[in-house]
Amino acid sequence: MNGTRRALLSAMGGAGLLLAAAPTLAAEDAAPGPKGWSGVDLQIAGGVASIRELDPFGPAARAGLRPGDLVIGCNGGGLGQLPVALGGPPGEQVELAVLRGQSLRTVRLVLEVQESARP
Repeated sequence: MNGTRRALLSAMGGAGLLLAAAPTLAAEDAAPGPKGWSGVDLQIAGGVASIRELDPFGPAARAGLRPGDLVIGCNGGGLGQLPVALGGPPGEQVELAVLRGQSLRTVRLVLEVQESARP
């Protein structure tokens, strides 16, 4: 709940309006948005994330990732950001540093709602 809502609720509490407004505001704060989907199955070990499987209709496959690619960075940083980035909301762009053989490339994918990716 942001500061403006807290101040408003505090002011309304003195007027006896707190109970009427609180359930609606609490529901807004408690309702998390949908999680994004990348369509990739990763195995993280030894400082790299190996792509084990891809959904052929998923954002990762459409971005050009392949099984066996090694993800070595995420959003300009290390792999520590990867779980949070791939769990972001639909529409979120994720930038991956990917090693394929001896070639390093940057792959950008946009997280989606899983159901929308299926034909």
